[in-house]
This record gives sequence, C-alpha cells and structure tokens, in this order.
Amino acid sequence: MGEINIVSYGGGQNSTAMIIEMINKGIPITEVIYSEVGNEMPETYVFLKEFKKWCKFKGLVFTEVKSKLGTIREYSYNKNIIPYRMFRWCTHKFKVMPINNYIRKKYGLKTPINMIMGIASDEKHRMNKIQGRKQFTYKFPLVDWDIDREGCIEIIKKEGLSIPVKSGCYFCPFQPKSAWKDLYKKHQELYEDSIKFEKNGSAYPNGTLMGNLTLEEFKKAMLEQTDLSKFEEDITLGQCAFCHT
Repeated sequence: MGEINIVSYGGGQNSTAMIIEMINKGIPITEVIYSEVGNEMPETYVFLKEFKKWCKFKGLVFTEVKSKLGTIREYSYNKNIIPYRMFRWCTHKFKVMPINNYIRKKYGLKTPINMIMGIASDEKHRMNKIQGRKQFTYKFPLVDWDIDREGCIEIIKKEGLSIPVKSGCYFCPFQPKSAWKDLYKKHQELYEDSIKFEKNGSAYPNGTLMGNLTLEEFKKAMLEQTDLSKFEEDITLGQCAFCHT
C-alpha cells in the first residue's frame, strides 16, 4: 500500500476547497472521512448531498462515520450538560474519536497515515491545537499554499459547486453572536431548541452556550430591539481545530 492521505472533511468551505485543489494539483486522496455529529446546520446537510455526488463523479471514496454515543445533542441532553468553550469534549468524542477509530480499524495501528486538515492560511493559529498529536502525520495544504478563507470560496465558485455555510453544530458555543442572530432569523425553531438545550444543563443559568448571557436573554434583547452592542464579543472567539472546516 502506498502513501495514505486521509482528508478529515468538515462539510464547510475550507475542507471543500482543499479537496478541489488537491485534485487540481494531482495529489492523491485515499479517502475522505466525514464524522456525522447529527446537529449541523440544515444548509450543511443540503450541501453534503451535492458534494457526495461530486466526490463520486471524481472517483473519491467518501466515508461517513458516527459516534456510538449518538448525536451530540442526545448525549448532552441525557447527561444534563452542554458543550463549553473551555472544554471541547464534544469535538473529541464525536469527531476525532470516530474518525480515528475507523482509520485504525481499517488501516491498522502501525500504518503511517497522513491526516489532511482543512485549515485556511488566515486561521493557521488553529494548527497549534493539533500539531503535537502523534496518532498521525498532520498536514495543512491550505496553509502551505497560502490560501485563506476568501480564496477557498473562489475555488469552490470556480468548480461550480454551491458555497457551503461555515460548518458546525447549530448550538456551537464557539459561534459569534452574529451567528446566533442569523440562527434566530433563518431557523427560529433551532434557536428555540437551543434555549431548551441550554436550560437542560445542570449548570444553567451560570453555564450557557454564549458564555456571558443566556440565549433567552439574547432573544429578549433582539425582540425588544435593544441596542445589542453591549452583547457583542469583547474578545476573539477561539475555534475548534476539527470543526468549522
């Protein structure tokens, strides 16, 4: 068996553009692996159908894996917990582990694996979160090629594919408040579900998805047309290395 290049696919702009460019540059892709967490944005699932067809047309092996724990929401709700910015257990349990387990079962524990990650050049600080891991040899082509997120969008447009939304669960604690506003505007039922989800956490109302206020408080401010500037982020949100790709 030759060099094994596994693409960790997130369903977003970065990893989509990266796969397109790898094909354009003649870089072999052994397998594209996507971990289905069960709670992505509706737009992501629509795009996934389109992208799977594209992968099949290009002769790529596209594999979908899932955690044995169920979906992130099911797991969290049953345990009365929610994902937090400081503790990224959701990514490890529902993305990293299902992918790693699948790879090791299929290719063996001793087989050298190149794990190809879709991190854009303007987000290369995210590389630091995974470079020290020893399970695989991690590679970041978009950083090597100096392709930022805007460049990724242009690559996808040129290929003729739809532009995917930024990947991530609809209740992701890493999303900015502008994303929560969009969620309420476009998918009010998912915002309401996020309120229910948040309230179910045993640490509520101190433990919240936004970090400094509850979703119900933010909804009230939006409905009353309150000046939301006081609710804007005062720090740059961190990002999960395996999500938002």
